[in-house]
Amino acid sequence: MGADSFVALVGDAAGAVDALMAPLRRRLAGAGWSRCVSHPFLEVYAPSDRLRITAALDGHGVLIGEMFDNTGRAASASEGGALACRSLDAASARRIIGEHWGRYVLVRRTGGDAAILRDPSGAIEAVCWRRSGVTVVASSAAPVLDPLLPEDLALDWEAVSRLVSRGGEYRHDLALDGLTPIAGGELRTVGAGGSRGVQIWRPADVYRRGRGRPPELRSVVQMAVRSLAGDHTWVAEVSGGLDSAIVAASLETSQRNRVAAWVNHYVEQPEGDERIYARAVLAREGHALTEVRREGLSLSAERLARTADAFRPATNDIDTDYNDDIAARVREAGAWGSLTGQGGDAVFFQMPSPLIAFDEIQERGVRARPAAVHRIARWTRRSLWPWAWFRAFREHRRSRADWDHPWLDDLRSVPPAKALQISILAFCQTFQGQAARSRRGVCVNPLLSQPVMEAGLSWSTVDLTWGGRDRAAARNAFQDVLPPSIYARHTKGELGAFYGEAAASNLPFLRDYLLGGALAQAGLLDDLETDLSREALLWRGGFSRLLTLALTEAWVRRWTARLEARSR
Repeated sequence: MGADSFVALVGDAAGAVDALMAPLRRRLAGAGWSRCVSHPFLEVYAPSDRLRITAALDGHGVLIGEMFDNTGRAASASEGGALACRSLDAASARRIIGEHWGRYVLVRRTGGDAAILRDPSGAIEAVCWRRSGVTVVASSAAPVLDPLLPEDLALDWEAVSRLVSRGGEYRHDLALDGLTPIAGGELRTVGAGGSRGVQIWRPADVYRRGRGRPPELRSVVQMAVRSLAGDHTWVAEVSGGLDSAIVAASLETSQRNRVAAWVNHYVEQPEGDERIYARAVLAREGHALTEVRREGLSLSAERLARTADAFRPATNDIDTDYNDDIAARVREAGAWGSLTGQGGDAVFFQMPSPLIAFDEIQERGVRARPAAVHRIARWTRRSLWPWAWFRAFREHRRSRADWDHPWLDDLRSVPPAKALQISILAFCQTFQGQAARSRRGVCVNPLLSQPVMEAGLSWSTVDLTWGGRDRAAARNAFQDVLPPSIYARHTKGELGAFYGEAAASNLPFLRDYLLGGALAQAGLLDDLETDLSREALLWRGGFSRLLTLALTEAWVRRWTARLEARSR
């Protein structure tokens, strides 16, 4: 159960919510959930004070989370209440998304149905279903909510199979029949007559609108970071890379002074020790770096089960020790949560891809610059011979057959590298998911906020990487506030060897846990034996698949037990 947990209930008729909830209120209170909104047609419950909940003035809507205008000013309680009073159709949803951003889910009872708008960043999970004349919307799948789940809820084994075959990738669809996930930027209307969704915000639309007039990166990033940080106390992650350095540099001085700990995790392998860069980030302001040496992964059935009570396997919890350490520091400091630089690789474009040359040609036509293509060839270490470039393009086209996120449904006129960026942004929804650290406090990823994503999408990938340099536009925008060592850095930290060794040391547990588990019994792990060797982990890098499978196995076991308990 995360710090962003909530459940909202919208009744078809007066009394429907009360009839459903009356037997459950004591159960929820006993588990620490409070009733935050109570009206005849609408109730909202949450277990944490870290989630702002603002009821509409008329009792028919609620704003869950925080919202800002396009200058970064937080909406007041009265403004949030007024927003929740608006009718919520496609036109009004577009206005809201165009005029506001944040970490929110907006729910409105309209014409007897429930209309639900999830903010484009997807920062707060939103899943909906029907029960006894009530539309239920929730971010949490905590066991205390089991009596509210659909009576016909069941595991979707075909969807589980897809999770296994594409381990570690983000999948929008759930592997639970009876539940409907709401995508970031989607408006979903649910009622007795059924469920229908409209994707109001799409990355491709942002690109098409912004071509030729991209916003200035620095001001957008600073506005988003400062607004989301607010006046809270945080644990800030400083990896030593560019993205977390940009987040740290974007905070105001008073906000930096409220950071309880600037944390860097490092390993003994030189390629995984970035402390020298992380220290440089903090040296200018005189802050101390909390350095945490990593010596492996703590894996057990009990630890894996701790984040299995969610709507999805907790792939954001793949590094168990890292998340446990951040969670402990948030708790000990009494911090609001943790700040990260995750998502920057996608938004600012870190990927050295020959597809960028195709963007140059598609966007500029006969005005395409040979120098741009030459720099991309040098960066990607690729011959200028056309066959090598078209082979990369064909591979890209083949990979698109597996793209299944709603953000990727309409890529008309979007060039290939920009399409790649959008697909990676869809994968970054993983970072918004549940992990042990988000149980203690909110985990905020400012670089995945709506305004920052929109800024990165508006820039051409050619300009984002101008000169054949990853994240070149972001580097240049923040050059004067970045340590020279980070601005000039051409490498990234590499933890593959560490994770390979850590997974290898857990092979006896992983072998028993996986081959003796529910996935193997369902016949989904018949090809796993070749990955369960030390050689494979150290040389082929199969650790990511194994760890993701372990999280999926924990999730399947937990939901199997919960569903069996409901049937007794």
